[in-house]
Amino acid sequence: MRKIRNAFSFLAVAAFTLQAGGFGPGKTIITDSGHYSNVFGEFRNFRIFLPPAYYENRGKRYPVIYFYHGWSQRYFGSISSEGYDEGKSNGGDNIAAFVETHDVIVVKPDGYNRKPHEEYYLRPYNVSPVETFRQYPVYFPELVKFIDNNYRTIPDREHRAVAGLSMGGFMAFWIGGKYPDLVTAAGSFCGSPEFYAGPQEFPAEYRHIDLAKNYKGVNVRLNYGNRDFIRCYHRDLNRIWPNIMDNYQYKIYEAEHTTCGLGEMFGFIMQTFADPPKKPLKWHHIDVYPSFEVWEYQVSSDRNLPGFTILENVDNRGFRSSVREFLPDGELLPSVRLSVITAPVYDKNQLYTIRDFDLQTFSCTEKTIRSNESGRLKIDLDGGLHEIGINRIRDKPNLCCGSVVIDGQPWVIAGREARIRLRILNKGNSEAVKVMAVVSAAGGNAAIRQNTASFGNIAPGNSSQGSDYLSFSVTADTIEMVKLKLMIRDGNRNEWSDQIEIAVRKDPPAIENFEIADGRLFNVACSGTDTSALFLGNGNGDGIANPGESIVILVKDQGLFRRTELFSADQYINKNGINERHSDNWANYDHVGGSAKYSVPLISSDCPENHNIEFIASYWLPSYPDHIIKYGKVSIPVSGQDNTSPEIRWINVTGDNTVQVKIRDGAGIRSARARFTSGGEDGRVFEADLNDEGRDGDRIKNDGLFSATVPKQNFGLFRMEVETIDIFGNRTIKKFDRLFVFH
Repeated sequence: MRKIRNAFSFLAVAAFTLQAGGFGPGKTIITDSGHYSNVFGEFRNFRIFLPPAYYENRGKRYPVIYFYHGWSQRYFGSISSEGYDEGKSNGGDNIAAFVETHDVIVVKPDGYNRKPHEEYYLRPYNVSPVETFRQYPVYFPELVKFIDNNYRTIPDREHRAVAGLSMGGFMAFWIGGKYPDLVTAAGSFCGSPEFYAGPQEFPAEYRHIDLAKNYKGVNVRLNYGNRDFIRCYHRDLNRIWPNIMDNYQYKIYEAEHTTCGLGEMFGFIMQTFADPPKKPLKWHHIDVYPSFEVWEYQVSSDRNLPGFTILENVDNRGFRSSVREFLPDGELLPSVRLSVITAPVYDKNQLYTIRDFDLQTFSCTEKTIRSNESGRLKIDLDGGLHEIGINRIRDKPNLCCGSVVIDGQPWVIAGREARIRLRILNKGNSEAVKVMAVVSAAGGNAAIRQNTASFGNIAPGNSSQGSDYLSFSVTADTIEMVKLKLMIRDGNRNEWSDQIEIAVRKDPPAIENFEIADGRLFNVACSGTDTSALFLGNGNGDGIANPGESIVILVKDQGLFRRTELFSADQYINKNGINERHSDNWANYDHVGGSAKYSVPLISSDCPENHNIEFIASYWLPSYPDHIIKYGKVSIPVSGQDNTSPEIRWINVTGDNTVQVKIRDGAGIRSARARFTSGGEDGRVFEADLNDEGRDGDRIKNDGLFSATVPKQNFGLFRMEVETIDIFGNRTIKKFDRLFVFH
C-alpha cells in the first residue's frame, strides 16, 4: 500500500514522496517522488532507490547513478515488459538487489515528455521525431541539483554516473557525452544508436558512433545481448570506438533486448567511483545545441539550422572550432556567428594575443583582447574551421598539427604502407626552432615504419609542411579508424602532445552493375525491405555523368537498386568542402531508428573530358534483424558540358531583414535575385540582389550562401521567388509558398 510521507503545496514545498516498495529490514528503500522543474515548467517525477541503512546512518553520503528507462516504460515501472526494479524482475539482477548490497543511490527519472493536454504516447524523451520544445537533456543539471540538495549524495562528478536501457541507453550516452563535467561514467544496455534530436525547429541526426570525442574523462560501457534486435548497430559502433577510445568497454550476453548484466554494469560504475578518471588536460566536445556549457566554457551561436558545434583540443593555450551540417565530415557553416567564453583560467584584466588560423587556407590573423574580472576571455568566431592560439605577450611557441595529407593513395588501406605529411602550425608568440614530429602507434592496429619528420624553424603565425613523410601500415583489416600518438618537439626542449585519427577504407572489388541517377526517377529500395519511386540527382537525366551534375550511384543487388554512401578523394568532387548526405530510415524494418546513408556528390564544372572518378561505395542489405554492409569500387567517366541549373538548397530570413539563400552549383554563380510579393491586399512587390562577397548582409565570402539586407519596410508578410544564373547561363527560378516577415 502506498503511503504519502510529505504533503506539498505549490507555494512553498518543492517535493513529495510516495513509498513504492522496500522499507523492510535490510531491504532497499524505494520511493516515488518529484519536484517542480523550471526547465519543463511542470512537476516532474522520479523513483529513487536508497540503501537499507540510509535513514539509520544519517552522517553517510552516497554516490548516485541516474538510470533512464526505455520505450513504453515510466519511472514507476514498465507498461509492456517485466521490468528491472525489484523482486524477481530481470531474474533477480535488478536495481533494488544491487542497492541492497552496495552503498549507492539510484535515481530513475520519468522520461515522459508530453504536456497534460497532449496525446499520451509510449515513446519517451521526445526524440525521433522531435515534436516539442521540451529538451530532455537540458533537464539533467536541474535534476542533479535537486537530488544533491535533498538527499545525502556525494555531490561531485567523480561520484555521479548515468545508465539506461534502449532509448534510455541512447539518453545515457547522450547525457554522459554532453555533461562530462557532471558525470564520471556512462553505461548503456542495448542502447539505440541514433535519433533525430536537438531543437524542435531544426533537429539533427544524432549518431553515437560520431561522438567518441565527447567522452574524455568519462568511463563508458555497453552491454547488449546476442539476440538483441539492435545488435547489428552495436557491432557497427564497436568497429570504431574500441580503436579510438581508451576508456570504452563492452560485453555481449546470452540475452535479448534487456538490462543484461545489470549488476556487472553497476559494478563497473562503482569501480569508476572508487578510481574516477581525472578531468582531461585537453578535451573535446561536440554539441547539437546552438548554445551550451561544458567544463566551465560557455558557447553560444546564432545557428538556426541543423548542425553541430565542435570544439577540439581545448586547453589554456587554445582550441580548434567549427560548425558542421552533420558528422563527421558535413559541410562547414561559416556564416554562423560563434562566441566562446572560456573558463576562468586566465589572469584577470590582462591582455592576451589571439592567433586565429583558417585551416582551409592556413592564413593567420591576430588580435589582442583583455580578460575580464573573472579571468575569462570572450573569443568571437564564425562557423568555419579555426585553430585558435591564446598567448600572453612573452609566451613560448604554441605548436599543433594543422592537417594530415595522405600521399600516393586516396585513403589509408589496411595492409598497405600509408605515407602521410603533416602541417605544423605555430599559434604562439615566439619562434619555434628545429621542430620535429614523432609518431607512435596507439594500440596494436598500426606498425610504424618512418616515425620522425623535420619542419625547420616556424615563426609565430606561420606553418610548415616540412619535406619528410611519416609512414605506417594498418595491421588489422577489420577496423575503420586508426589512432596514432603525435609528439611535437622543438630545439628548446618544448613538447606538445596530440593524437591523429585517420579513417581506414577497405580495398573492395569493383561493382559492375550500377546506374547513375543525375536527375532521374528510379524505383529504389528503402526502409529495409520496401521500395519507393524517387527522383534522384540534379542534371539532364541521361544517366551519364556530366560536369556540374549532382549524382546518386545506384547499385543493383538482390533485384533492387540501392542508394550508396560514397567516398572519393578526387579533386573534381565536392569542391570547397561541399558534402551532401541523406538518410534512408530503417525503423519500419528493424524498429530501431537507425538509417542507411547515401551521398549526392557534385561534379565540378571544370572536370576534364573523359576523366575517370573513382569512389568506394557502401550500402546496406536487409537480413532481419541485421543489416549487412556491402562495399565496392565504382569508376565513372565524366563527359560533356555543364548544362545543369543551380540548385537552391534552402532559404532563410533573419530578424534584421537579411535574406539568405544557399545555392549549390558546379560552376560560379553569375547572379542571384530574390523577388518578394505581399501576401496581403496591398500588392507590394520589391526585389533584392543577393551576393556572396561578404558585403551588404552577406557574412562570409564564397561560402555558397547568397545574402542581402532588405531596406526597412512597413511590416508585412511576403512570398519569395529566387532566380539564380551560373556563369554558363544555366538558370533556376524557384517559388516558395512560405510567408516571410519583413519590417
